[in-house]
Amino acid sequence: MNIDLYFTAAGLSENDLRGKTVTVVDVLRACTVIPTALKAGCKEIIPVKSIGDSSTLLGNLDRDVVVLAGEREGHRIEGFDLGNSPFEFTESVVGGKTVILASTNGSKVLVLGSAGEACVAASFVNVSVIAEEIARIGNDTVIICSGKEHRFSMEDALCGGMIISRLGERADTANDAAQVAKGLYDRYSGDLPGALKSCDHGRYLKSIGFGGDIDYAASVDSVPILPIMRQGRLVNGEEC
Repeated sequence: MNIDLYFTAAGLSENDLRGKTVTVVDVLRACTVIPTALKAGCKEIIPVKSIGDSSTLLGNLDRDVVVLAGEREGHRIEGFDLGNSPFEFTESVVGGKTVILASTNGSKVLVLGSAGEACVAASFVNVSVIAEEIARIGNDTVIICSGKEHRFSMEDALCGGMIISRLGERADTANDAAQVAKGLYDRYSGDLPGALKSCDHGRYLKSIGFGGDIDYAASVDSVPILPIMRQGRLVNGEEC
């Protein structure tokens, strides 16, 4: 099984992903929110590319069973029900509901990733179940770090490196970026919370009042849920 990692989705097309397992990583915070929402009983999560896409989709659904979630620059979008903090996605708010997610980075990459043979959403909170699913499927795999508006983000690279580390000898080869990500993880594995707090986006989130989200996102395997794409919607793979 070949493993290729990309620090951003820039330059990737749907044709690059066809027939492969696609793992989308957005540690801070979309791919941490997604398993959290599913654990809280959310029916499904529909990632969209833009605020406009969320409005169009909402028009075709029953508003009573839909939760609009999303952020721009870390803050809840005006008129949306929720932002992008995992603490907002409680059973009382999202249980039994469909969540439409429009984040700055992760939701866009998830839409692209849906072109793969399989697509899963990964973060530190569910890293082991993700690695197990990649190994179970056995296809060549592409790990896409969402990054920050097409720029490198250390937290996503660290998580990608951790996935590769968990796969061990089952990952036959890796491109240069995958090897760099693995090296970063080896260096910072002893203090993931510290690494996330020191990275650019971690420091920004803390500055706007979301410091607690960083500790939550750094909690390895705290939300062992497998979010997997089914016809453009992320569902709990353990319930499929």
